[in-house]
Amino acid sequence: MAALMAGFPVAGVQAQFFDQKDVFDQTDLDYEKIFGEGLSANGKTLNLSGKKIGDEGLELLLTKDFLKKVTKLDLRYNKISEKGARLMAQSKFFGQLRSLELKHNYLLDNGTVALAESEAFSKLEKLSLGWNEVRDAGGLAFAKTKTFPKLRKLDLRGNFLASKTKDTLRKELAHFKSLKLF
Repeated sequence: MAALMAGFPVAGVQAQFFDQKDVFDQTDLDYEKIFGEGLSANGKTLNLSGKKIGDEGLELLLTKDFLKKVTKLDLRYNKISEKGARLMAQSKFFGQLRSLELKHNYLLDNGTVALAESEAFSKLEKLSLGWNEVRDAGGLAFAKTKTFPKLRKLDLRGNFLASKTKDTLRKELAHFKSLKLF
């Protein structure tokens, strides 16, 4: 009981810490304005880095038709949790996406595994997942995935991967142009 009250995970619980409603006390943001200001390159680039849209804003973003044209999406520093990663993994809007920046969020293992198992990113060439509190299960999901046929650059720096996991990733993803693990 003391572990539960202290916020430590309890055995048998599927969701991780950030799978809670309003975990970041989101303030009211003008999402439409944020999305509009972030679009460039004739609607092919969407830069939302540092906008702190959270899962709520991401959920709204995933309803926007303009997302179908985006080839480069930057969501660094946006307080996106494993819930948001699962929403992205289920989306049908990423058919043209070639580059996805998700560094410095809170995807954890569950969110990373959801992305690795997703078939939503068939054209993705570059994926940045650094500093997302990912452990071995999340990292190893990318060693096993078959759903990223064009992926050639993967960044998992700043996470908590064991040496054995890093070795497995280096071996299984040796064909990648760039694999960042430190």
